[in-house]
Amino acid sequence: MEKILELRRFEQSQAEAELGKVNAQIAQIQQKLEAIAVKKISSTKEFNTDSNIMVMNQLQNYFYMLDQKKEECLEEMAKLELVAEEKREVVRKCMQNVKVLEKLKENKLKEWHKEFQKQEENVMDDVVTAQSYRE
Repeated sequence: MEKILELRRFEQSQAEAELGKVNAQIAQIQQKLEAIAVKKISSTKEFNTDSNIMVMNQLQNYFYMLDQKKEECLEEMAKLELVAEEKREVVRKCMQNVKVLEKLKENKLKEWHKEFQKQEENVMDDVVTAQSYRE
């Protein structure tokens, strides 16, 4: 049973590692989104409304490109969130399997202790009985 428990723990650690990778990817996308927001704000501050029409057109195109990147990031994040939820479910199941086996092991150990104590009591009773017959 110990080998099975070790295997289940290994599966749990693997599932947790996979979930960690997905969460890291999500964090990277969040950083990209924050960078896009910073670029948009800094570009807005950099150019005033008195700039010529060419600069304003280029700025508008730049904002459009940033918005496209933002949408791509949000799409990718939505997909990764679905994957992360699947990975969380796998981790939950692995944790549940480990917990069940640990509980089973604990119960078997308690059962063994009871049986061992019962055997010791029987041996002690036999010793006491044997001594009383000798006397």
